Amino acid sequence: MKDLYTVAIVGRPNVGKSSLMNRIVGKRHAIVDSISGVTRDRNYATAVWNARVFNLVDTGGLDLDDSQSLMRSIRQQAEFAIEEADAIIFLCDGEAGLVPDDKQIFNYLRKIAADLPLYAAVNKLDSISHSTEVMLADFYELGADKLYAVSALHGNGVADLLDDITEPMERNLDKYDEKKQPPAMERIAIVGRPNVGKSLLFNKLIRNERSIVDDVPGVTRDTILYEHKRNGKTYTFIDTAGLRRPNKKKDTVEFVSALKTQDVIESTDISILVLDASSPAITMQDKRIAGKIVETNSACIIVWNKWDLFTAGQARWDELIKETREAFPQLSFAPIVSASAMSGLRVDRLYNLIDMVRENGRKRISDAILKEILFEAVTIQPPPSYKGREMRLFKLFQKPGPPIVFRLKASAPKGVHFSYQRYLLNHIMQEEAFEGWPVKLEVS
Repeated sequence: MKDLYTVAIVGRPNVGKSSLMNRIVGKRHAIVDSISGVTRDRNYATAVWNARVFNLVDTGGLDLDDSQSLMRSIRQQAEFAIEEADAIIFLCDGEAGLVPDDKQIFNYLRKIAADLPLYAAVNKLDSISHSTEVMLADFYELGADKLYAVSALHGNGVADLLDDITEPMERNLDKYDEKKQPPAMERIAIVGRPNVGKSLLFNKLIRNERSIVDDVPGVTRDTILYEHKRNGKTYTFIDTAGLRRPNKKKDTVEFVSALKTQDVIESTDISILVLDASSPAITMQDKRIAGKIVETNSACIIVWNKWDLFTAGQARWDELIKETREAFPQLSFAPIVSASAMSGLRVDRLYNLIDMVRENGRKRISDAILKEILFEAVTIQPPPSYKGREMRLFKLFQKPGPPIVFRLKASAPKGVHFSYQRYLLNHIMQEEAFEGWPVKLEVS
């Protein structure tokens, strides 16, 4: 909720910002790893403390050295978070002690956010002892009004920090439904393998530099959700990490990123599958991602991105559509569009396709019409007998959705062959095509 009090967690890389976010939120919301620089984009979550609901923003590790484009982008994302914030937690690493970068970042925050409450916390102080007090003493050089000794890992000291942060907030828990989520039809996941331009497309759709874009594959590590209003309609876009087969042990950042992306696909009704037109060969990983979309009965739109880098005419586009259909036979229902997230070419057309797919997801065929469809189909071609007995089909109806699922009542469900199910589905889709959605038939 954008009207909530917002607290940004800022600090240099690997001081435990994501761990602190997870501790405050109460679940593994942000990806945590011992590798420095795991968080790059802004990562949002909703937290509750003392009957106060507020937004928490995890930021990428700040490095004020602008020599690398990725570091500049991370710094820009952190600055966006600070602009949105009502308060800042500046986090340091108690194990490493006070380092020059801490002083530089703290002074930088004082300069650019002089009007905001600034809470200096020292993390990784896992037990209270004399040595802990000695370690904390170094950080008084920062000149902070108060230091908070915390352990994001064990939770020590976090309550005291939250008590002070939330004290100026209004008690708003009774006004807020913690379980409230955007309807699935509003959630649109942008998925694909690394470096196909998902984050750039995400930014172009929402007209906001919300995700970091870099030429290095795999820049996006976490899923990023943004609610965008356009022409009175709500679109909740989700930028995801590029899916590829993790080649390391299961607790790697890449493995966790892949799991979060798969969770997004499973909880979202519409997926935008992004392919790379600058290198139009369809890979096995593209096919695996398509398979994950199909497994969840998600609607799908296929986007050939980077079309500005693909010099070809209509004939080549027609050929590419044919190649796409052959490579993804299970996505035969998905509309295909070419676009360029870089130039903005046909990006707005995506909104028209999304609107069409959402509308098709709401369509229903009445029981009366389905009765006529079933009667006509059986009259033209009766179902084969099963184990020497006549197969009887009693009723055909559409289940609540989306997704688009029809249920057929039969005297011997196991005897309704797949080919006959396909035959019935073809009759149904002559009445309504449901473009953008897979249409399934269940037999009972």
